[in-house]
Amino acid sequence: MQSYYNKKFVGIEKDNIAISDIEFVECVFEGCKFVDCDFVDCAFLECKFINCSIVNLKAISVELKYVEFEKCTLVGIQWHKFVCGAIAFPISRLNNCFLKYNNFEEMNFRKFDFKCSAILSSTFLRCNLMESIFKNCDLKDTAFSDCNLQKSDFRGVNGFNINLLENKVKGAKFSCLEAINLLYPFGIIID
Repeated sequence: MQSYYNKKFVGIEKDNIAISDIEFVECVFEGCKFVDCDFVDCAFLECKFINCSIVNLKAISVELKYVEFEKCTLVGIQWHKFVCGAIAFPISRLNNCFLKYNNFEEMNFRKFDFKCSAILSSTFLRCNLMESIFKNCDLKDTAFSDCNLQKSDFRGVNGFNINLLENKVKGAKFSCLEAINLLYPFGIIID
């Protein structure tokens, strides 16, 4: 396996290729673009992506630990397919990112800060999001199913789909207008 330690990659563009047997440790990717790429037997450990675009990435035996994303576009990613271990978080930070068609399944995001990101048409399934911050996020058409959302902050959020019967929401914070959306699954009409 080829390894890169503490290296900076700038402006790399890869489209529809397979990348395999590479380990990246504490590397920085800036202004890079990966579209329809297959990553096989790779590792990204404590790496940072800045102003990158990652679209329809396919991961097979890819290890992801404590990776940060800043001002990135992430489309069509199945995050649950990454290997992250029992203790490590696959993603340690999302700052001002745009996510669309992402799938988060059985992931631990306890006390995670999503604020100021757009997470559109995505799904959180059986995730621990307790005490997470979604403040001022755009969650249009994003669904939460069987998630722990207790004590999470959804103030200033728009477009989320949270069914009170399918999720734990005790202590979660919502702005008054957003709280009305919680009644939608019950067919209640507020006039």
